[in-house]
Amino acid sequence: MSKRSFAIFCLSFFTVSFGVAAMAALIPSIAAYFNIDQDSTLKLTWLYMLPYGVFALFWAPLTRVVKVKKLFLIATVGFCLASLFFSLSQSINQAFIFRFCMGCFGCSFVPLILITIGKTVPAVKKAKFIGILFSLSYASTFFSVFLSGLLHWKFIYLIPVVLSFFVFVFGLFFLEDFDFRGDKFKISYVKTVKDREAFLFFMVIILASFIYHSLQQRLGVYLSQTYSLKQVLISAIFTVATMSAILFQLLGGMFSSRFGNIKISRIGFFLMGVFTLIILFIQNYQMLFFVVILWSSGWALTHVGLSAHLTSFPDRILRDAASLNSALRFSFGGLGALVGGFLVSLVGFKVLFGIVGVGAITLGCCLNKVIDRRLRYE
Repeated sequence: MSKRSFAIFCLSFFTVSFGVAAMAALIPSIAAYFNIDQDSTLKLTWLYMLPYGVFALFWAPLTRVVKVKKLFLIATVGFCLASLFFSLSQSINQAFIFRFCMGCFGCSFVPLILITIGKTVPAVKKAKFIGILFSLSYASTFFSVFLSGLLHWKFIYLIPVVLSFFVFVFGLFFLEDFDFRGDKFKISYVKTVKDREAFLFFMVIILASFIYHSLQQRLGVYLSQTYSLKQVLISAIFTVATMSAILFQLLGGMFSSRFGNIKISRIGFFLMGVFTLIILFIQNYQMLFFVVILWSSGWALTHVGLSAHLTSFPDRILRDAASLNSALRFSFGGLGALVGGFLVSLVGFKVLFGIVGVGAITLGCCLNKVIDRRLRYE
């Protein structure tokens, strides 16, 4: 893979991530703009995640009959137009439709790029490439959340329109013509899951995404209720978390290349578990600015380690595994957020913290026994 192609992939990661996390902060503004209640507006969140999880299953198998470059350009145009029409929506129903379309096209970039890295990048460099990509994704999230407090929500979603235009132009003229065709179109997810190593890997993905989002989506509420913090302080704590995630995504890729993907992922799970144990005993909210780094950096290391491990899967299951990875992360992340809220309403935050902490530490202890580290050297 050339540096120009990788740079285009980096820009696409930055583009598709822009505005995803900002939606939570923009719900009140969008509700006020369309003069509807906030509960109805919350549909904009899962109307992106649901199609993302479903349509992610189709993009990778298409590489058997269509060149990656062509799929990449089609997805870029689709995402650009969906973002444009979403920002120009005149009613909430129009916004729902185009937000749904954003998920349909936005889900393509991760599986397509992971497949390309898996097939073209040497094993010792894969984790480094993954770390750079996901660190840019977190950087995009950081900027979109920051700008959500300064710009009208329509302008927030015009930014990925402009970025998508540049991604398309650069991709059209400078992206390599990656061609992984050779088989007829087929979707063999059952065959992929029957592979023991793939099955165990995806069980880890399911559990990790579930426990992370069960707490992550409720963390701001916990800070508000427990420490009576104002929005500015909560946002500042999340800003620190995002900045540390950017750094550790980048460093995690480098460390994974040297020490192994699974070892780095284990460290990430342990850091997440330690965070859940410490935060229960913190009385002074100022300490949260330091402790939250454990949570965000732990997830960053786990995310980059497992993603890098995926790119080393055997070619016979790599395509379908790349799509399943995105689908399962979003689907079970959303389910975790739902269950986490239900659990808090029944038994409170302390039980949720305990379950998440035990789950993360258990995954860290068992990971090297569950996932075959030898895949890293294939």
